[in-house]
Amino acid sequence: MPVKTRSDAQRSRILLIDAVRNLLRAGRIGFSMPELAAEAGVGVATAYRHFPTPHEAMQAFHRRAIEQLLEAFAEVDATAAPDLDPVERFHRCCRTWVDQAMEWGPAVRYIRSSSGFIERLASGDEAITAMHDILAEVLKALARQGKTSEFDVTYAVLLWITIFDERVVYDLAEHRGWSPAEITDHLTRAVAGALGITV
Repeated sequence: MPVKTRSDAQRSRILLIDAVRNLLRAGRIGFSMPELAAEAGVGVATAYRHFPTPHEAMQAFHRRAIEQLLEAFAEVDATAAPDLDPVERFHRCCRTWVDQAMEWGPAVRYIRSSSGFIERLASGDEAITAMHDILAEVLKALARQGKTSEFDVTYAVLLWITIFDERVVYDLAEHRGWSPAEITDHLTRAVAGALGITV
């Protein structure tokens, strides 16, 4: 019998998380672990080794989506010139956010935490803290140049996240037929208006 390697386990986990995305995109919210295993093409025992419950599998998918968004934000900074205008940085983050949400939003919209953003931030949630810190720095750069009138940074981040909720992006794309560019333009202007950002 072949020995399972670490890379085998990592591959199985990726397949299972991809399967969560596929099932949720198809509206199959109440899937079972055997259904998840079948969608992923792995054994039921393998699925249970990674995720004891469908809820934990969905949470893993949600974490991966947030990590991908954070990586995309980091790429914005990595490819930006040191003297990038804060307003342009804000716009790039907004475009990146919509592009990312178009990919995983149709599935992530089914997964919601019962805790609020500030509550999760206060509890030390690593992904939420990383998200807050990245967006806060974008907003602080705007404030340093007098481009925003809102100086409660955590509140400002909360508003930005609320307006760019993946359910909003999904709704506008799926039920209004808006393009990513149209969604980006409208949501960016909504955040700018809410926070007094001069764009």
